Amino acid sequence: MRLFVTTALAFVFLAAPAFAQAQDTAPAAESGNQVVTYQASYFTEFQVSTALDMVFRVPGFTFNEGDEVRGFAGAAGNVVVDGQRPASKTNLGEQLNTISAAQVERIELITGGAPGVDMQGYRQIVNIVRKQSDKATINFGGNVKFFPGSSKPAGFFSYSRNRNGILTEFYMESFGFNDNGTHDTTRYIYQPDFSDPNPDRMFIDQVGGGSGHAERFTHARPLFGGKITLNGSLNPIDYEYDARYVRDGSTAVEHLDLQETEGELGLQFERKLTKTLSLDVNLLHRFDDETLDDVYTDGPDTSRYISKSEDRENIVSAKLTWQPKDKITYKFGAESVYNGRDVASRYTENDSEQNVPFDNVMVEEDRAEYYAMRNWQMTPKLSLETGLKVETSTISVAQDNRSESFVYPKPSVQVVWAPRDKVKVSWRSERVVGQLDFGDFASSVSLDTEVVKAGNPSIVPQKEWAHALTFDYGFWTKGAVSLTLKHASLEDTLDFAPIVTDDGVFNARGNIGDGVRDEIGVNLTLPLDRFKFKGGELKVEYAKYFTSVTDPITGDSRPISGLNPDRYFILLSQNITSWRANWGLEISSLNNGTQYHATEQYRYKSAPWIAFWAEYKTKDNITWAVIFQNPPKRRDQMTRTVWAGLREQTPIVRQELSDGKSQPFVIVRVKKEL
Repeated sequence: MRLFVTTALAFVFLAAPAFAQAQDTAPAAESGNQVVTYQASYFTEFQVSTALDMVFRVPGFTFNEGDEVRGFAGAAGNVVVDGQRPASKTNLGEQLNTISAAQVERIELITGGAPGVDMQGYRQIVNIVRKQSDKATINFGGNVKFFPGSSKPAGFFSYSRNRNGILTEFYMESFGFNDNGTHDTTRYIYQPDFSDPNPDRMFIDQVGGGSGHAERFTHARPLFGGKITLNGSLNPIDYEYDARYVRDGSTAVEHLDLQETEGELGLQFERKLTKTLSLDVNLLHRFDDETLDDVYTDGPDTSRYISKSEDRENIVSAKLTWQPKDKITYKFGAESVYNGRDVASRYTENDSEQNVPFDNVMVEEDRAEYYAMRNWQMTPKLSLETGLKVETSTISVAQDNRSESFVYPKPSVQVVWAPRDKVKVSWRSERVVGQLDFGDFASSVSLDTEVVKAGNPSIVPQKEWAHALTFDYGFWTKGAVSLTLKHASLEDTLDFAPIVTDDGVFNARGNIGDGVRDEIGVNLTLPLDRFKFKGGELKVEYAKYFTSVTDPITGDSRPISGLNPDRYFILLSQNITSWRANWGLEISSLNNGTQYHATEQYRYKSAPWIAFWAEYKTKDNITWAVIFQNPPKRRDQMTRTVWAGLREQTPIVRQELSDGKSQPFVIVRVKKEL
């Protein structure tokens, strides 16, 4: 590892002069030390349709939609619109996909910070600056997904107008979908281990799918000397899953029904109070209701698991931004959040109710966060951001008679140094406090494997000191490379832990002590014109993880459960401007991690997901696209080892090898822009 790091650092500094000499004479971006501006004309040759397409074309930038966490501040993605975060926690990619490329005036890539810009805790963010126009933008279209033996249609309509400071956006879609998971699986069951020459064989035929619709709206206008923004969304879906388990001439069947409805309603008000002081207030209400009914029948025996959950979130947040000087910006903020999750479940075998720990749980949390941040442009080449957040939290679980309060200070510091125009070195250190998943407080059941996951109301948030060193270099007109080294020291590491009761040993999420997580990441955008591949581009994102934690059962050091040791995304694309067409090939990693449960161990091995697409745009703004997903029929394998009691402390009673393939499918899409 040391040799790899040394070689990579040498490449960044030694290659910089050579790349600079080969640089194009007419750069497409206006460069600065902290902000690189890409005018809309830069993206013309890429034939982009939406703001999201443009974001993906920013050299050296990796899009992050934000974290699925409670609260508003901590859930931010790394893209803002007109300098402001969207007043919503709805999927950021979906929001950007409804902004037409024709509405975008320019895109700014900001590294380290810029006067008046909230970096949302990221090293880099993209700011999308929209045009003011009297003309409304209307898009409509649809697609059909063709699966083996079936097809699923979808249609959408969007309207957007940004005139004289009044913005109105509306989006609606209706869709059908199939489960893209593994099908036609063969499960080999060994008694007790892989030395068994005649394992049982089970064939699993499974199919899943459903339908849904989604509506979103945004309306912003001047009010009381500032701007008010209203937003809302609604997204209900219905999902069904059927499976047949064929073994030794007998057949078991499973049928699952799931209904889920989620939505939100938000309000944002921003106003300049004085020449140097501005105010930003957000109110947000979110809900997510889910009902699940899962029935497994094997001959005369029937198991059934029913659950109903209701999630609620109410957020009030306010931020003051003070810019006493051009190069110094202060931010002071506070946020109050109420979260509640009410789960009721029931597990029966042949109508006989089974005892499961915490199958009915009501979890409530009152969170508050206060923060002060300063961004200082010390010199044209050096910026410093410092901050302190203080989080308070009270978690209550009535079924466990628990009400516990926490106070966590979270300091942070970030330094960005630009020794050359296209070279940046960034260092960030911060105290990170994770959020508890309310789903870990309640139990759940997997019927086909007869595995019960117990709820654990005693868990506390994971804490860590995280440090990151990043080297960025831009070369030629559209090329960029970055190398990131990260280290995190973990406390109260969240993993899987055993819960032992009179009814047996159950698996649950729990805190298992201190841990370590290291990461090496590389991000490359390589234009291929110089390699006789006109209009071509190669994007590579790769991360290698090294983790360690003490196993609560064996006492030995092991990797953290569920974290893939290697993650990558590769995109090879080409724009053929004369044909008004482009095409691409995508390859992305999937699950290759290991999970260490109380009485079991799961090892996953998945082939990469591959997709090929081609797109053509007519002169009257009709875009046709064909996407071929998973042409090689991705293979997924899972090895499951089951012990009589605690893992690795009792005899192995069974081992399973599941081997399956996912079916390919084709998407034909058409979009019209007025």
